[in-house]
Amino acid sequence: MQLSLFCDYRGYANSKYESLFLALEESHTSVAKKKGPGRIGYGDLAYLKAYVYKHAEEIKSIPELLRNLQRNPVICEMIGFQYDSLPDSSRFYTFLSKTKNSEIQAIHHAAVQSLIGGGVVSLDVLIVDSKPVMANTKHNNPKNPSRSLDKEDKIPRNPKATLGYYSYLKQPFGTGKQFSFFWGFRTHVLVSEEGVPLVEITKPNNISDEQIAHSLLRKLKRVYGQKKGRVFIADSAYDHRQFYDFIKDEIKGQACIPINPRNQQAAKLLGEKGCPICPGGLEMKYSCITKSEGRTRKKFRCPIIAGTRPEKAELPGQCPCNHQRFCTGSRYGCTAYIDVTDDARAQVPRQSAWYKETYTKRTGVERYFSRLGSREVEQTTHFNYRAIRNQMSIAHLTLALTAVAAAFILEQPDKIRCYKSFADAA
Repeated sequence: MQLSLFCDYRGYANSKYESLFLALEESHTSVAKKKGPGRIGYGDLAYLKAYVYKHAEEIKSIPELLRNLQRNPVICEMIGFQYDSLPDSSRFYTFLSKTKNSEIQAIHHAAVQSLIGGGVVSLDVLIVDSKPVMANTKHNNPKNPSRSLDKEDKIPRNPKATLGYYSYLKQPFGTGKQFSFFWGFRTHVLVSEEGVPLVEITKPNNISDEQIAHSLLRKLKRVYGQKKGRVFIADSAYDHRQFYDFIKDEIKGQACIPINPRNQQAAKLLGEKGCPICPGGLEMKYSCITKSEGRTRKKFRCPIIAGTRPEKAELPGQCPCNHQRFCTGSRYGCTAYIDVTDDARAQVPRQSAWYKETYTKRTGVERYFSRLGSREVEQTTHFNYRAIRNQMSIAHLTLALTAVAAAFILEQPDKIRCYKSFADAA
């Protein structure tokens, strides 16, 4: 879709919702498919407009949406509903649970393609992160005495929901922060440097961020094409050796990811010869180099060569700390390893000025989620997995349409990030 598609809208974009719906209609038209004969009623585009309006206005439920539309006949007309004949609430739930998620994502991708074609969004810097989505279940209520926290359980009416945790939970009365387990899903998104969502997906909690990032990057490559030299920014949750190789070899890009302390060995105290100091205070002896699972490590062993004649031992006497191996038949002593792997993970210049300046851009995805959070994220009122995925896809679509409307219809590209600033400009 080209920029010229939006050039005729300047004269009649008189309000924020006219602009938003025009952007949706143009993106929808570019991917819409003809459907066969069936029952006459409101089209899918009308329901999609209603959901976009729902997310933009931060309306929490379908009954509340219907009450809002009854009070706003002009909005009803814009959406395509008859003011005196609004659809039943069940039609909204049916639309969300029956519509293919790929159809909503296709509209999203068409909107982003127009931004890329117009030079508003670039794909040089990619930022990824995820946000929790709580399932609609009593087991997410911390006051529930029979609340299930067993990851092997299946929650009734939410069979796809899995057990996960918030990274922190604010506690009342300034008592600090702590982990909080919940049942639900996570919505994952790749965001551009300008703060526009490029590709997204919502999956159960038990799939790691790094696994989902593989899927998102492959989808980005498939939808928007390949380009060498892209910078991929993520937090330490994505610090996995195989993921660095994937970014380097398949995406042809540069990773900007900090080391996860849980994936890193503690620093070792070295002696005069550069070998580790053992628990007994002796400098160990270099043994060999080992390679396994793509890692290269130097192996060091105890300087006391046990099991030999005393005159041939490098250090006479028993182990100073009485290591347990000296008390068994192996008499081998302790060992230590130093990782010297020179792979894509080790080649990230984390001490350079470029890395420190580039990584500060990761806050862009945090700001994006703060804008998305008020749009029914972190809590869903639906049970059907497809409905939950569609709910989240429409939430991401709303922010993409905001960028399209601000950039091309209102001609204010500085308002593409935030819906509230876009609404003020309209």
